[in-house]
Amino acid sequence: MNIKYLSFLLLFLPVSLEAQTNGTLKGSVSDSSSRERIIGATVYDINDISNGITSDMHGNYELHLSLGRHVIACSVLGMNADTIIVHIDSSSSTEYNFTLHSESTQMQTLVISAGRYEQKLQDITVSMDVLKPELIENSNSTNMTQVLDQAPGLNILDGEPQIRGGSGFDFGVGSRVAILIDGLPALPGDGGRIDWDLFPLENVEQIEIIKGASSVTYGSSALSGSINIRTAYPTDTPYTSVSMYTGLYSSPPIAGSQWWTGPANFSGTSFLHTEKIGQFDLVLGGMVLYDHGYIGPPEYQPLLGTLNGAPISANSMDEKTGRFNFGLRYHPKKLPRLHFGLNGDFGETTNVLSLIWSNDTSGLYRAYPNTVILQDQRMFYLDPSISYISGSGFEQSLRGRFYYTDNVETNNPSNIGTVTYVEYQCTKRFYALGGLNVTAGLVMNQTYSHTDSVDYLGVLLPASTNQLQNYAGYAQLDKKFWNVLNLSAGFRDENFIINNGKTTSHPVFRSGMSLKLSRGTFLRCSYGQGYRFPSLSEKYLTSQFSDLSIFSNPNLQPETSWNVEIGIKQGFKIGNFMGFLDAAGFWQQYQNTIELTYGAWNKYLNEFGTYSYSDGFQYLNTGPTRVRGVDISLAGEGKISKDFRIDILGGYTYTQPQALNPSLVYATDSAHTKMSYESTSSNTANNILKYRFQNIAKLNFDLKYKKYSIGGGWTYYSFMQNIDEIFYTFASLASYGIAQYRETHDKGINVFDAHIGEQATKHLKIAFVVNNLFNLSYSLRPLKVEPPRTFAIRLTYSIG
Repeated sequence: MNIKYLSFLLLFLPVSLEAQTNGTLKGSVSDSSSRERIIGATVYDINDISNGITSDMHGNYELHLSLGRHVIACSVLGMNADTIIVHIDSSSSTEYNFTLHSESTQMQTLVISAGRYEQKLQDITVSMDVLKPELIENSNSTNMTQVLDQAPGLNILDGEPQIRGGSGFDFGVGSRVAILIDGLPALPGDGGRIDWDLFPLENVEQIEIIKGASSVTYGSSALSGSINIRTAYPTDTPYTSVSMYTGLYSSPPIAGSQWWTGPANFSGTSFLHTEKIGQFDLVLGGMVLYDHGYIGPPEYQPLLGTLNGAPISANSMDEKTGRFNFGLRYHPKKLPRLHFGLNGDFGETTNVLSLIWSNDTSGLYRAYPNTVILQDQRMFYLDPSISYISGSGFEQSLRGRFYYTDNVETNNPSNIGTVTYVEYQCTKRFYALGGLNVTAGLVMNQTYSHTDSVDYLGVLLPASTNQLQNYAGYAQLDKKFWNVLNLSAGFRDENFIINNGKTTSHPVFRSGMSLKLSRGTFLRCSYGQGYRFPSLSEKYLTSQFSDLSIFSNPNLQPETSWNVEIGIKQGFKIGNFMGFLDAAGFWQQYQNTIELTYGAWNKYLNEFGTYSYSDGFQYLNTGPTRVRGVDISLAGEGKISKDFRIDILGGYTYTQPQALNPSLVYATDSAHTKMSYESTSSNTANNILKYRFQNIAKLNFDLKYKKYSIGGGWTYYSFMQNIDEIFYTFASLASYGIAQYRETHDKGINVFDAHIGEQATKHLKIAFVVNNLFNLSYSLRPLKVEPPRTFAIRLTYSIG
């Protein structure tokens, strides 16, 4: 199988023969504003575009030319090209140093996620939003989910990413969104909850969010889209930053619901240092945090609110997290186009997973007995890499990631998971073929999960060990015509082997077009297929959460999708303020949709010698579904006068997620109850899927005046129309008060945040941040309340 992919890949390897040359043009390429050397700039002969070279790791180039007059161009994405005329009249060298000037900030935004090579944002053929690191600092974000929640078309539901209504709530297991750090997968080995605390929040260059099926680019998990967190490497100037923050939770607005005495505080410190040392690039970062939390322990009830016979204390409900990350890259002096790298991230956290509130009134901010999981997690990843760029611009890279997680949990089986990921990728732009860009690669992904034994209803369930192997090959072609039309097409073949059993194979395709209608207007359309193989947790997880137990389903089948969209991106300029307004209509259809379904999935012999049934959830294939809608986003930045600058990010998303065959009986439980969309839904109007928001609107802004700044954010969520019917009809579940809460909270939710800041000195910035400004008590995921208002002050000291 691998030989087949390798043979396919070799078709793209360039064969180049150096023509006899008589002279040399050499020099350097620099940024006019920072004076730093530019790596990867293309220098070429306009009259013979096959004769070109890229600047090396030191920004130097050397181009061989025949005798006579030549028109030479130098270009790189995000900067205005420079053109010169040179005369080569001898075999001696001619020197010229190019200095390039930046395009406008919004126009020069470069992204990698769409095609696995650098492109301008306006040239890509899919919908993408880009988040800048300023959002992290302005919002005092302490976790990556807080940053991502500001992105249009994306919301994080209790730790689960949802893009355009493509998924509901699944206890954090089996994400339909690929999560990546520097283009490498960052989902844990068992496919369980995403380890957001491991993400290097202090070293974010930008976050790229693709909306729509991305399986050709990033594999199985990218059924609804992908999130790629790109970290930064050093510039020529060393940089050091230290941030410290502290804050408090406000008293909840519901009478009698505050469970703590004294201050409920949170605090943390993070640091980042980047520097070039000789032939090495060095990045060091880390953070520590403490969070008292706003969800309290269950009120003690014998045999219910206990852990090993003891009540859960208030101190057990807080979070303590520490993390350290590093990046090291080496450029051999004699081979400046070659580099070796090793990145790593190590984290440990003690935190709490609270599944159900105590009741819908005074118990909103307390957990229900026997639905709390205390977690001790240790995790790390190591990313070795080697890459080489030839003088003709042929790029090759071999990258890997070993990702380890160890979760020790109370009231739930502990587990260890590992992911071993290796990817070879090559990229080549063929100037002789009009600038055709070819990207191809091979992937090996090995996942291992071991779950400890667990006592369930007095029966000891044995430990389980499961393995999933994934092999894939992919290729993508991109070509620009007449400098206005960009066409893209890609293919990927996925192969899965679970527990050394039968091989499951599935090909996926994508294509797209971007057309420049005018200087700032870009029309695009795309088609993409998605494929997601179930995670190990979805197939084999058995967990005990009181009435929310989860049962394994080894027969769970993969789900597939296809996605079409048409969109238009309009650039605009008002004085020195520039930005993009983007609008897209989309249609995504799924087969074998995987959803959690409540039923009697465990039949056992009780102490009286008769059969009883254990109720809980199980992951099932529920039939065909569809999501249609409109997605609008706005991003802009720049000066509106001499002393005023404004940054804006906002958007609106409308979705219509529907079951296409609502009466389909997709399963029958152990008690012979037939399961369908109609029988399991609380509200079947218009066949809207469960746990989806149909309308989401967001707006974030930051206004700077000289050394002062003020800003804020607004988010609107429409009412979640449909949840599981079982929460209304099953007595023990109904006692949680979900039905009463939804009857009195059946309108949309508006949440506001605010911040002010001052650049006190050249190196010191002070910010005051208020989240949930009006102290609204609200719930996004049923049976869990969101945080009350928080106040925080943040100090950031930076040099460089």
